[in-house]
Amino acid sequence: MSVDFFWRRVAGTSLDELSPEELSALVPHWFDPEIGPLREAGMVMAVERNGSLMHFALTAGGAVSGGVAQLPVFGGERRADGREDPEYGFVGAELLVLRPDEVQAASAFLNGVAVDDLVRELGAALAGQVRALGFSTPWSQRWAAGLAADMRDLKDFFAAAAAAGDAVIKFESA
Repeated sequence: MSVDFFWRRVAGTSLDELSPEELSALVPHWFDPEIGPLREAGMVMAVERNGSLMHFALTAGGAVSGGVAQLPVFGGERRADGREDPEYGFVGAELLVLRPDEVQAASAFLNGVAVDDLVRELGAALAGQVRALGFSTPWSQRWAAGLAADMRDLKDFFAAAAAAGDAVIKFESA
């Protein structure tokens, strides 16, 4: 299963000022015309299919023990933009928000990760994860290089957000 991940930097004070609906509207998706300029400006980080593998590598690599909530990059406060439907359950989007201090922790955590070494050391485990998630293409050196590049970009994104005192909104799209 492929899950796309989107991270959006926002002013640290805006988390308490904006509703979940307004926060959700700030996070662009692949076909949103704003995504290109926002990515170029360093305000958005987006990864296609590698988000789950990034999480797996960061947690399985021994860098973190415990669940997602303990990992500052993937944790945060849950906010819901949607409603409960009697037939379908929750309909809408769930966001995770990281306050500036959590962004600082995420940046510090990522700064301590040797991405290329981690991806290389976990190659067999990542190949197994690719199979377990049902991807149609097998794990390869090219995929490993792309995963490492996405993880380096995430490090840079969080470093810039931390330096600016920004908060971060995260959204997962299946």
